[in-house]
Amino acid sequence: MTSEKLFTSWLELSPGQLNSGKMRRNARKKGKPRAGQTFRVIAQSFINSKKIAIGSFGRRLRGRKGQRIAIKAMARKIAVLYWRVNVKGLDYAEKGMQQYDEQLLRNKMKAFNKLAK
Repeated sequence: MTSEKLFTSWLELSPGQLNSGKMRRNARKKGKPRAGQTFRVIAQSFINSKKIAIGSFGRRLRGRKGQRIAIKAMARKIAVLYWRVNVKGLDYAEKGMQQYDEQLLRNKMKAFNKLAK
């Protein structure tokens, strides 16, 4: 594949085409690629794990958008990381929950200070 967008589209992990805010009823996809299902299973296990930062992202998303959307978004995020590691040679290391929570706190404080001005 030439890009991560094409890769996620091939896995059927990219967001669906919307029509005026609603899904088109006649647009049914035939089958599901096994690789895409594998990424979904991995995403589900990351969401259930308590010690992985990417799982915390998925839990926050699940609280806002719901289980199905969170799993698909997490699967897409994992697939993009997989593509970047294998094609681009990116070095990826899990940073951990503590650093992720600190980053969230910094972002919240930054937004709060922006609103206070």
